[in-house]
Amino acid sequence: MPSFIKKLGSCVVRMPLSEPNVERYLDEHPGFLQKYVVTHLSETDLKDLYEHWYKAHGRKSSTEKERKRSRTEEEGKSCHAVEHKTSIVDNQLVVPPAGKATLETPTPEEAMDVVPSVAPGKQLHQFPNRQFRKTVSREGAPILKPYRRSFSDDLINIRSLLPTNLQLPGEPGEEPSARRRSREEWRQLNEPDLMMELVRDIAQDLDLVSLCFKILLNVGILTNGDRCSLFLIFGSGDQRFLVSKLFDVTENSQLTDMYEHKPIRIPYGKGIVGYVAESGETVNIPDAYQDERFNKAIDMQTGFRTKSILCMPVKNNQSEIVGVAQVINKKDEEGPFTANDEKIFERYLTFCGIGITNALLFQSSVIMYKRSDSLVLLAHYIFEEQRDMNNLLRRVLKKGCEMFSSTGCRILLRESPESDGLTTVEPENGQVVKSSESFVSCFEIYTGDDIKNKESGDEYEFQNILTPQDALAKFVAEKLKTINAVPGEPIEGFEGMVCAETIGADREIRSVLAMPILNESRNVLGVVEILNKKGEERFDRNDESLFEAFTLFCGLGIYNVMNFERLIKANNAQKVVLEILSYHASANKDEVSLIEREEIPSADSLNILSFEFADHSLDTDQTVLATIRMFMDLDLINKFRIDFQSLIRWSITVRKNYRDVMYHNWRHGFNVAQMMFAMLTSGQMSQQFTDLEVFALLVGSLCHDIDHRGTTNQFQKLSDSPLANLYSTSFMEYHHFNHFLTISQVEGNNIFKSLNEKEYADFLDLTKTTILATDLALYFKHKALFKQLVENPSTNWDDGENRVLLRSMMITGCDLSAITKPWEVQRMVAEKIASEFFNQGDIERDKFGHTPAYMMDRSKRDELPKMQVGFIDNICLELYESLEKANPLFRPLLDGCLSNRRNWSNLCERRTSFADISSANITLTSINTNRVGTLSNQPEEESGVEG
Repeated sequence: MPSFIKKLGSCVVRMPLSEPNVERYLDEHPGFLQKYVVTHLSETDLKDLYEHWYKAHGRKSSTEKERKRSRTEEEGKSCHAVEHKTSIVDNQLVVPPAGKATLETPTPEEAMDVVPSVAPGKQLHQFPNRQFRKTVSREGAPILKPYRRSFSDDLINIRSLLPTNLQLPGEPGEEPSARRRSREEWRQLNEPDLMMELVRDIAQDLDLVSLCFKILLNVGILTNGDRCSLFLIFGSGDQRFLVSKLFDVTENSQLTDMYEHKPIRIPYGKGIVGYVAESGETVNIPDAYQDERFNKAIDMQTGFRTKSILCMPVKNNQSEIVGVAQVINKKDEEGPFTANDEKIFERYLTFCGIGITNALLFQSSVIMYKRSDSLVLLAHYIFEEQRDMNNLLRRVLKKGCEMFSSTGCRILLRESPESDGLTTVEPENGQVVKSSESFVSCFEIYTGDDIKNKESGDEYEFQNILTPQDALAKFVAEKLKTINAVPGEPIEGFEGMVCAETIGADREIRSVLAMPILNESRNVLGVVEILNKKGEERFDRNDESLFEAFTLFCGLGIYNVMNFERLIKANNAQKVVLEILSYHASANKDEVSLIEREEIPSADSLNILSFEFADHSLDTDQTVLATIRMFMDLDLINKFRIDFQSLIRWSITVRKNYRDVMYHNWRHGFNVAQMMFAMLTSGQMSQQFTDLEVFALLVGSLCHDIDHRGTTNQFQKLSDSPLANLYSTSFMEYHHFNHFLTISQVEGNNIFKSLNEKEYADFLDLTKTTILATDLALYFKHKALFKQLVENPSTNWDDGENRVLLRSMMITGCDLSAITKPWEVQRMVAEKIASEFFNQGDIERDKFGHTPAYMMDRSKRDELPKMQVGFIDNICLELYESLEKANPLFRPLLDGCLSNRRNWSNLCERRTSFADISSANITLTSINTNRVGTLSNQPEEESGVEG
């Protein structure tokens, strides 16, 4: 009994000391044993525990392993020295490599969706960018290995779903030969028992190399063969071939040696092995020298005498050939292989075919796991760097070299997917896409032997250079093809051969894999090229499959960085625009000084308290003075500590930012603000709202149509204008609000700086609601509810939603208030708005070939009176009737609307032409205008031109 168990048994516990109680206590307190072992056991105790655990689980201890390894190495030096120098496979001379192949060197199994198996205790992956821990190799040289969980740990979820006695790839364990009976012991069993034991021997192994090694050992036992080989079939159709990592396996061969063998490749249908794979027949050659397919020269070169050969196909459960097994020479000079050998061989290979198929399926799942793991790491590499193109591509290229075991990786980019220099091509699938004529930058990285300057000590050499035009990359971008080629290999449609000149590289080209990078619009962003597969002639099919996903991730990352760079440029452009705006579209010092020197007239002298106000008596500067008077009389300057000079500058800036269009100009904005001022003062609505609401209503009225272009929302959508693409709905109204924010942030224009953070947020929300409410589409949506509220005497206008609706209807009434003004003003305004609408209709017809709406069709201009009557009946009357019910002081608005309806109705009955209306003897210096920007969306019977 190990000494530490004796020590543990002497510990004091609160229960009767018995083995079940001690076990139960340790189960309930798992940390106790660990703590006890760490703090109380000596090095000797730990060694005893280690040896005891191995013996209890039927495994060799570390000391026994060392003794066995030393004995094996000594035996390997003294026996089979000649035989293992050369091997014979299908009368071909195979010479093992002089040095050991590294684990990083991909094998041909990878090309056919097979993961290279890993020798016990070795790691499958290398992750150079991870933390490393120092270990010692078998030869004693210190090496660095990534401090990362092993591949078996990565497959812990898969193992949990499988029987616990399965042998998985890379799983630690003893070599099969170390625990196996000798050939003599096996052959002492009767045939049924021997067959059952050998089938059981391979039934639990999913490691392809280990499984095939066991199969060959067992085949040698069953047939008493001297040496055996196993070839697996990969590829499909004309691309099939046979690959073997296990050839000339004898009873003295070691599994660890099999992992180090360089795979050999046999053409499909060639030689004895190829013939068996193609025909599916069993070949039993008593005398190899009598078969024409056997090359006698090989025996002469190697000194090995090939006598008899037994070669048989390995089939899966669907009778498909998955490989070929071959046995050479009966041991002990027993002569050729017999019919009984064939029978036993065939029976055993039936089970072997099923085992190999299972191992291949499992290894295919491992391929997918490896691929997913690599792509997850790649995604992490890409999406954690989205600000700088150089840094992104440095990471992507470095990861590309690691993923594909290549010595070089290049990405060629053009400036942007929207830039000039595009041609339209017709790919094979018939889909028209855009491609680039040239590339503007080339990022490349090299590692390993391809690094030119190794004095820096860098593992990778990264550079961004403009190289001569890459002919291969241009071909890939134009044809949207994936190219996998080696020098001297012709490519259909490509002039010349793959070489450093056609690729634009200054290094030797041994193999290349190239693919275009596309964005979601199928525009070519660039081309990725992977150069020079390590240890292999060319990139394989598995590389192509993974490369497709790699390129997709590259495209996403590059496109995101491009968009980020565009965003930065747009932000800088916006700053430039703001700077220009602050200079050209803001009030200058002279304009501000001129207004400052003026005395602000009273509200009575300006007549801005009246519902019948007309602005024709005021010049432009006087309208600014009247605007300041509104702020003064509502006491907003004192309540919100507005800087007087800033208010002047802001008012002039707002005036300047209204465009000089016929209808939606500064006069219209000023008149809407005057009507809101009259509602708040003469209509006594300032008592209904808070000071912040009053402030927002006046500001929103002044800015509700700022930077209006004289066209409707429907026109923005029809013309696919930037505004229509910038906003999803209420295009112009959102633009008016955002433009108000822009000019208010210009230095010297901020009249809201005294507001605290909450007040400012509330003020912006109130102003935004006010401006958006001028979209008549929202009026039609809520007018029925408003009518219902005003007809109910018990309506509580202090309710939040009711207050919002009341403010919205008030701004709509102000927006349409020109229809309530004296007839002379109304008639002239109608002419102006009709002219603006007709201009929009002309553009729709001439530029877009679109039939304009009824109210915008110039050919219908003589029907203006009819339009106005329809406009009043369907929109205005219901609105002003509801407002009058909400506040009887709004009665003048309803009366003015009814009076103008009678006048328009009379003109309609007299069929007055547009020319007769235009010739009215009214000489106004400026015209009160109004907005109905969304009227073109209404049905004809609801359409009209408001005035």
